[in-house]
Amino acid sequence: MSKINIAVIGVGYLGEFHAQKYKASRYANLVGIVDKNIKRCDDISRKIGVESYNKYRDILEKVDAVSIVVPTNLHYKIAKYFIENGKHVLIEKPFANNLKEARELKKLSEKYNVILQIGHLERFNEAFIKMENEVKKPMFIECNRISPFKIRGTEVDVIMDLMIHDLDIIISLNKSKIKSIQANGINVLTNSIDIAHARIAFENNCVCNLASSRISEKVERKMRVFQKNQYFSLDYQNSILESYKKVKKNNILSIDKYKNKFSSNDSLKNEIESFLKCIKNNQKPIVNATDGINALQYALKISKIINK
Repeated sequence: MSKINIAVIGVGYLGEFHAQKYKASRYANLVGIVDKNIKRCDDISRKIGVESYNKYRDILEKVDAVSIVVPTNLHYKIAKYFIENGKHVLIEKPFANNLKEARELKKLSEKYNVILQIGHLERFNEAFIKMENEVKKPMFIECNRISPFKIRGTEVDVIMDLMIHDLDIIISLNKSKIKSIQANGINVLTNSIDIAHARIAFENNCVCNLASSRISEKVERKMRVFQKNQYFSLDYQNSILESYKKVKKNNILSIDKYKNKFSSNDSLKNEIESFLKCIKNNQKPIVNATDGINALQYALKISKIINK
């Protein structure tokens, strides 16, 4: 089986992990990494054992596909270049700076018949996948996503940085149009929103509360989903899913409980393997451009509400 020639563009904190996963994958041939930070790029290239480049145009003829892991304001320019040259693209979230850019990239991927996958990592968490298969009609969803302050990622606000993960998840779980959004937030350590809360009501009467902060003392990524006679508690960070379900046995009501811990979960590996398999088999990505646009649309809307 021939391997897919691939490069990672941007080898900061997350990009280095992308490179490691491709290097270890049996489906990929990591031909190079790209970063304008020459020292950083050379250091990672020596560590992983792969060629380093400082200009993304230099690797065009060497690749079938690329992972784009650069700041959001560079997504459109770089993705457009590779898509128009017939290369498959995995682009980290947020999809783009704005909806116009995201929609154009979607159209270009269709025109040039290439795979365009958006890096919403939580969709590949094994605990989430288990829950997704059991959620039928959610009535109430609660999402909490907090982390300590880091300079990395502060070129966007906390909605685009953290909350957008949960927006993608709830839109994928609850197949209904959004009816209304209420939101508030504040900036504390940066010039953009660092803490945000949103309440989303869907046309099918499902309600979702979201809270995100990037100035916490700890990392926490949790979700609770309620549907008729059942409640799920999902811990993304530790890949744990708990379920509580009302059952009737011998005319006696009781609660069935289970707890699953997916100790071998590697969401990034799963995401990258899925991208490579989509290229191999010419399949639609699990998180496609439409998904990326939907999450981006509501992230921007929440930011706009808060900044009024």
